Amino acid sequence: MIEAVAGRFEGVPRQLRRRCSDDFKARAVAEALEPGANVSAISRRLDIHPNSLTGVVQS
Repeated sequence: MIEAVAGRFEGVPRQLRRRCSDDFKARAVAEALEPGANVSAISRRLDIHPNSLTGVVQS
């Protein structure tokens, strides 16, 4: 029998979620909604995952 134990590997850094201000989010979405905007380039520049912008822009 194998027993699964939840835990962390030693030496693996704990990643904290970033909390962005509402102003930052509004500016990022406004920029992504501009005609001809490149979501990948914007997300790289803002250091966020492209899916963070794509999900908001598509809804």
